[in-house]
Order: sequence, then structure tokens, then C-alpha cells
Amino acid sequence: MKNFLFHLSKIILPILFFFLVLEIAIRKIPNDYQLKKEYLDQNAAEINTLILGSSHTFYGINPEYFSRKTFNAAYVSQTLDLDYELLNLYESKLNNLKTVIIPISYFSLFETLETDVEKWRIKNYVLYYGFENKYHFTDNFESLSNDIKLNVKKVVKHYALNTSFITSSNLGWGNNFNSKNKKTFKGKFTAKKHTVKNFDLYDENLKSLKKTIALCKKNNINILFITTPTHQSYSENLNKIQLEKTTKTISELVKNNSNCRYLNLLKSDKFTNEDFYDSDHLNEIGAKKLSLLLNNLITD
Repeated sequence: MKNFLFHLSKIILPILFFFLVLEIAIRKIPNDYQLKKEYLDQNAAEINTLILGSSHTFYGINPEYFSRKTFNAAYVSQTLDLDYELLNLYESKLNNLKTVIIPISYFSLFETLETDVEKWRIKNYVLYYGFENKYHFTDNFESLSNDIKLNVKKVVKHYALNTSFITSSNLGWGNNFNSKNKKTFKGKFTAKKHTVKNFDLYDENLKSLKKTIALCKKNNINILFITTPTHQSYSENLNKIQLEKTTKTISELVKNNSNCRYLNLLKSDKFTNEDFYDSDHLNEIGAKKLSLLLNNLITD
């Protein structure tokens, strides 16, 4: 038995050592979640406008064009439950917060990150924001939350090739959806991908929204819900029932909560082909246009 355990340890210990080194190496690579947390930790008390949400606001709203202190805390695949958790985490520090901007996209009320194909991103909120791990043990580790080949590749790229994995500006805006990149408007395909099979997660997301509204109301914070502009190839291929349930829900929430308003730019003619990176995301030109529009709306 002792002999067996000895030989077993010769196999297991090197594997454990490898994953330990890999874990430390990955965590030391600067990332957008760390950047955003560090900014919020240091500057939360000065922020007047906070942008939450998914990639639609991460890429679509640039704080640089706001006249008041603004920070973009949105990120790719960040869902409404995570928006609430983030706001709740910094509630006591956001002493000067007057406005929160929350995107209401075609899919917002019908998905959570935990049920999405990108659920591996949950570990970033656990590891870098300190969120409670409500889901999987593996979310406590970088090395166990993603494919090992991808992790090793990331380490090599950073330490050997000096590759940066930061895609945010110092104010949290996603700055890598550039107009210089060739435009491909696959709106029909993307719309189909964003169309859900059922509304099973609707109640959960509505609950998250109501909690966010209550938190903001308690602290005299206004909420601006926004449906960001999309390309015609996307907006014309949306399921009418899902879309109507979204707009009716938000309209009802705004009607019943004086601290909320809703700006629906889904089919806005103010945005042209030149403003889009793809069928449902703005590039830096469109982001500037949208940001200036929102700034004027907030400061009026």
C-alpha cells in the first residue's frame, strides 16, 4: 500500500504543482476585471454616472464624452443579476452617484451568464470582484475554469510575447471594436442566436431589475434604461413576441418608478452603417455619437 501511495504521489504532485504555477501565472496577467475593480475601489466616491450592462454598453458608451465624472463598469456577457451585484457591492462607496445607465437589449430579460455559453466568465466576478461563488467550485480558479490549452496559450502570449489582454480604456470603455476593421453585418444570424426558446429566466431577471431599482431609489439615484442602436439587418429579424415583452416590461417599470426612464434606440435613424462594428455593436464612431447624445440627455 505504501509503495502504491508513493508512486501515486509521484504522479499527482507534479500535476498539482503545474496547476499551481499556472494559476499564479494567469492571475498575475492584468485583465479588464482587475482594471475596473481597481478604478472603482479608488474612485467610486467621485463617480456621478455609472454605466452597467453587457457588451452593448461596454463598447457603445464612452465616458470620455460625458461632462460629469463617468465610469463604464459594463462588460461582455454581463447580465442583469451581475449588474445588481456590482451596484450592491459598491453602494456604500458611490456617495455622489446620480445616474445609472443600464442596457435593455433584445435578450436581456431572458438570459443569465450562468446559462450562457460564456458562463466560464463567472469566475472573473468571483476572483477579481470578490463575488460570492453561487455556482461551481471551479469558478474559484483560473486554471480550472477554462480549457488548459487556452490557459497555457494565454500564459505564453503574455510572458513570452508580451501580449496585453486589456481591452478597456482607463475609464472602462471597450476600445477594441474599431471602425478600421472590415464590417460584416450578419444580423439575421445574430438575431436568431439572441432569440430564446422560452421565457424561463424572465421572472429571475425582472426580480434583478426590481432590486436594482429599489437600491437606486433608496439612494436617490436615477436609472436610464437604454436599448442601444442596432443595424437594420439585426433589428428587422427579431422575434416580435420577445421584443414586445421586453419593451412592455421596461415601459411598465418606468411608469411605476419615478426614478426611471427609457430610451429606445433599437431602430434609430441617427446611426448609419459607419457607426457599427457589427450588426449589434457600435464602433468608436458610433460610441462617440451615442455618448454625446446620452450626456446631453442626462445633463439637461
